Amino acid sequence: MNTVALLPHGEHLLPQGRLTVVISRSCDIRMVTEAIADSAPFALGMIDSNTQPEIVTNIPAIATIVAIKDFNMENSGLLEITIEGIDKISISSLSMAYDNLLTATYEHHYNWPSIEIDMTNQILADKLKLLFLSMPEISQRYPQPNYQDATWVCQRWLEILPIEIKQKQALIYQPTADITINFLLQLLQDHNLINSLK
Repeated sequence: MNTVALLPHGEHLLPQGRLTVVISRSCDIRMVTEAIADSAPFALGMIDSNTQPEIVTNIPAIATIVAIKDFNMENSGLLEITIEGIDKISISSLSMAYDNLLTATYEHHYNWPSIEIDMTNQILADKLKLLFLSMPEISQRYPQPNYQDATWVCQRWLEILPIEIKQKQALIYQPTADITINFLLQLLQDHNLINSLK
C-alpha cells in the first residue's frame, strides 16, 4: 500500500491546477521541508473550511498528489508555497504523527483523459476565461491556460465553484469529465453563478 503525507485544506486542487497555500503549523512546515529536501510530493485533501486541521479524523475519499512549484517566506515569517496537482488518489486510511502531521494510505485513482472543446461546451471555456479576467489572483497561476481542453476547463471550474464537498467529490470520482461538462452547462444557465464567485 502506498503512503503519503497529507495536507488538509479548504479547497480542492485537481491535476494541472495550481494553488498558493500559506503554511503555518509546525507539522506542515516539517512536511514541506522534507518534500523540498527529498523532491518528494505530498497530497492535498479537502476539508470543510470550518474544520480545524488539528481535529481532522477523516478526509473525503479523493485527494490529489501535488508538487511544490515555488515557495517563499512572507513578511510575517510564514511560509507560502505554490503547488500543482499531479494525480488523483483514493484514500484508504489516515494516521496522525506525534505533531499532528497526517499520513494517508492510498491507491491511485484515474486522471481524466483530455476532451477537446467543441461547439457544445465552448461556453465553459469562454465563461472561465471571463471569470479569470475578473480574478487575477487565480489567472496569474496559469501563464498558459489550456482553454482548448474541456477536461482542464472542468477541473478549474470544480476547484473554484462554491458547491458542497460531497457534490464535488461525486463529480471528481467519475472516470471522465463528461458528467461534469453536463453539470456545468446546466449550472451556467444560472446567470447569478459568475457574480457569486467574484
